[in-house]
Amino acid sequence: MSEIVSRSTLGDFDCATGLLNILWSKGDLIVRNASYRDAAIIDKLQRDNSYAVGFIQQTIWDKYVFGGERNFFVLIVEANNDPVGYTLITPGRGMGSYLRIQQIAVRDDARRLHYGNALMSVIERFAREQQRAGARLRCRADLDSNSFWNAMGFTVERVVTKGSVNHVGFKASNDINMWMREFSHVPRLFVPERDLEPVRRGR
Repeated sequence: MSEIVSRSTLGDFDCATGLLNILWSKGDLIVRNASYRDAAIIDKLQRDNSYAVGFIQQTIWDKYVFGGERNFFVLIVEANNDPVGYTLITPGRGMGSYLRIQQIAVRDDARRLHYGNALMSVIERFAREQQRAGARLRCRADLDSNSFWNAMGFTVERVVTKGSVNHVGFKASNDINMWMREFSHVPRLFVPERDLEPVRRGR
């Protein structure tokens, strides 16, 4: 999956530099970009939530996020200096396109919506700075996280039915909701169907 945005335009969001940048803060919560030092906590959260987010191979993280080969980036949300969640973003194909939330995993406790709101605030900031029209993601219809996305202001754009085969040969094990949220600062442009597809995941 090619991306138009160069790493240099990622600025404070870039995860390959090794520099940590606080992108949002309120009270004891902060959101920052990730660095390779976060690889272990990301791996743990991914494994703990693999039933919901799937599993992205280590080579993707090493090369495309932390190695600088692509412009994928990760946001970390912390509470009292303790990482409690992350999201993996691919930034879309230029002005007016849609970024993709490839994964999000947050610790399942009473503050889950606070963590999600914090991450969404930074996702919106990136979209505003990079002139992205909105965000898209995929979520299996049987998961509780659909309620989370509804609470985050997303709507179901379409449903991929169980048994459908995507562009890389994966068959949907259940109905998949294609969630979308538009941002008001940039007009929506036509997005080819191929742009709706996710990073290839292992199971």
